Amino acid sequence: MTTEPVKSAKPSVILRLTLCFLILAGGIGGFVLLKKMKKSPPERPVTERALPVEVLTVRPRDFPVTIHGYGDVKARTEVTISAEVSGRVIRKKAHLLPGQVVAKGDLLFAIDGRDYRLELEEAKARLEILTRDLALARAEMKRVATLHRKNRVGSLSSVEKAEAAVNAIRNRIVQVRKTRDRAEIQLERCLLHAPFSGRVRRVEVEADEYVTPGKKMVTLVDDSNLEVLVPLDSGKAARWLRLHTGDHRDGRKNWFAEPEPVPCELVWSEDNRVRASGTVDRIITVDPKSRMVDIAVTVDRDDVAPVPLVDGMFCRVTIPGRVLHQVYIVPRAAVGFTGMVYLVKDGRLHSRKVEVAWEEQGTAVIDKGLAPGDAVIVTRLEEPLENARVRVVGKKDQ
Repeated sequence: MTTEPVKSAKPSVILRLTLCFLILAGGIGGFVLLKKMKKSPPERPVTERALPVEVLTVRPRDFPVTIHGYGDVKARTEVTISAEVSGRVIRKKAHLLPGQVVAKGDLLFAIDGRDYRLELEEAKARLEILTRDLALARAEMKRVATLHRKNRVGSLSSVEKAEAAVNAIRNRIVQVRKTRDRAEIQLERCLLHAPFSGRVRRVEVEADEYVTPGKKMVTLVDDSNLEVLVPLDSGKAARWLRLHTGDHRDGRKNWFAEPEPVPCELVWSEDNRVRASGTVDRIITVDPKSRMVDIAVTVDRDDVAPVPLVDGMFCRVTIPGRVLHQVYIVPRAAVGFTGMVYLVKDGRLHSRKVEVAWEEQGTAVIDKGLAPGDAVIVTRLEEPLENARVRVVGKKDQ
């Protein structure tokens, strides 16, 4: 007995396609209906937003350049006193210590000079004897010469011998005088005096120490004659220092011209209350490695303060430079890194290329690119669009 398989009931292909079409048509119809029901938003007029800015109306004027630098205070006079004779130090000035002030002519050291004193006394004694011998020799020469000339007694040879004896004694006297003078000089060198009034910087010898010629004994510094060595950028110095346009006083032409002696201000970097005035003196040298020029500024010491500028201090120096004529002064922030400034003209922003001749403490000095009456934007802007609309909220005139 055989059985036939029972066929499962499945929808036909046509039925499936019909259902898919109906579903798709219903979706499209619903989308169209919803779109027709949507209302468009009301249109608003497009308005350009104006940038709020502050402007500065510039006018040309003269600007004195001020050069700022730093340097060490140095004494123009510093002397190291060394021994010129050999001997034992038998005396040292009391309280001869670093920082002590000594007066000109003060006895600082005394070296044992007994050997030189004995040599001096011996030379003086020999000189007295030779002086008497010279008198006797001259008298003998005169007598022999007279006898030979008048009485024909003796010979010409005896006269010449007497004259030679006189000359020999004279020569010995000259040598003894040199010995005497040399001994006197050596005795003077045994006493070391202060050549000027100043401050003791170093003491390198103590009492009872034996010294030889050339031995350094004490170093003195004259704090009343100071200068500051200020290194400046060579280009800045050449362009902005006030230099005489004529030739040098001694006719030289192969070095910087003489700087004008303009007054300067010096301030100790550690304390602004310690300050002094100074004067530009000379150009010292050009450093080939750093490309810097060293300027010497003398310190004026009109009065003595409790804490004055002294040798070794590091200070800030302000030097008046040349004057820029008919330039424009704007805040440094108004000039971009590429040398552009922004102007306001007819309510619009315009950029302009300028040349900055000098910068100083947040100020830029422009010598090219601006015209009288230009309204320079001083508000800092981040890459604004050219010809953008601006609104002036603050205005300043120079």
